[in-house]
This record gives sequence, structure tokens and C-alpha cells, in this order.
Amino acid sequence: MGGMRLVLCAALLGPSAALVVSSQHRSSISPQHRSSVSLGCPRSPAVAMQAEELTPGVGEGRNLPSPSGINTYPLPLQAATVLGITAGIALLAALIAGPGFDAVRGSGPWNLSRPTWPLLGFIYLAAGIAHFTEAEGFTNICPPNGTWGFWWTPFSPRVNVLWSGAVEIFGGGWMLFGAAAPLLGLSLPPALGPVVSDGALTLFLLTALVTPANIYALTQCAAAPHTQP
Repeated sequence: MGGMRLVLCAALLGPSAALVVSSQHRSSISPQHRSSVSLGCPRSPAVAMQAEELTPGVGEGRNLPSPSGINTYPLPLQAATVLGITAGIALLAALIAGPGFDAVRGSGPWNLSRPTWPLLGFIYLAAGIAHFTEAEGFTNICPPNGTWGFWWTPFSPRVNVLWSGAVEIFGGGWMLFGAAAPLLGLSLPPALGPVVSDGALTLFLLTALVTPANIYALTQCAAAPHTQP
């Protein structure tokens, strides 16, 4: 049950506004001006010289000033801003998963929505598959080492896309398996434990680990797969 509460919270927070900002920004720029638009932020001479050859939010174009302006800050201020955003997301998640869910548990909407919770497994399963079919696009929103002056992982962005996709497939599939078994008349062995909750907890932890990719989409205006040209 606890795992399910966590994954519901993750699903509420997972679709980051950063991706919306990226999508809206790109749709407001005509294709012929995407490579030269200033985005309303000051650029260094070196960046300005290369702007004609770059697409904002894609590849090296992620280094162009973003609409948020965060990637134009000095690195210490970038780090402080990103850590502040992370702390805010963590606090909001705790409030939703704790007092928020406690306030509505047992209510009509709660009981009405509860049978649909395992469908979150399908959403994550589909997202995990997309990590492999749209690997280049997901790699584009993974922060490389050195981002914000402190970010580091032992793997390349590409590897991070692949392993996180594999975990999403497993977690989503495990949730669906646990939910479908009773409907199919299957009795799962006790050794498997609470399958649905374990799958939900796996997905919650994964969501926490990949949240920096959504923050990166905000700070760099990095384009998600469905928003790239």
C-alpha cells in the first residue's frame, strides 16, 4: 500500500513542467528562426557566433540561454537553484504522499480511482519501451557530467537512458502482473511478496533518480523526444 501511495505521488510529479516549457517555447519559434533566436537572454560572443548553426534545446544548442535563464547564472548560483528546486519537489512529494493522501483516503474519489492505480504500470511500461525506441531524444534531456557545476554519475547519458528504461519496463510490468493475476484466477506464491506495491515502490525510487533529467530540461531548455525537430 505504501509503495502504491508513493508511485501515485511520483506520477503526479513526474511529468515535469520543464518539458511543457520546452515544448511551448519551441512551438512559438518558426523553423527558419530557431537557430538564430536570442531567447531574450544575453549570450557570450562565442555562443552568439555559433547560434546560426545551433538548434535551441538540442545537442550543443542546450548551452544557449534558456527561457528560464538558469543556465546563464554562475555555476554556484546554478547549483543553489537546482538544489532548491530539488528540495521543493521532495517537500511537495512528501506532502502529497503523507497528509494529502491521508486527507482523502476512504473518500468516494479515492475508492473510485483505486482500481485504476495499476494502470500506472502500463504508463511506465510504455515509457520504458520509449527509452529504447527514442533513445537519442531521451539522451538529449540527460544532464552530462559537470552540469550545474556539481552533477556527476558513473555512466554516460546514453547508458543512463538505457538502464532507467529497463527499470521502467520491469517496474511497470511487475505492477501489471500483480494486478492481472487475481483477475485471471492466478494465485501468486507468498514468496513473491506484495507484487503491486513492490513494483510501485521500484517506480517511485526510479522517478526520484531521473528527476534531474526533468530539471535539466528546465534549466537548459533541453528538448524532449516528442518536441525535437
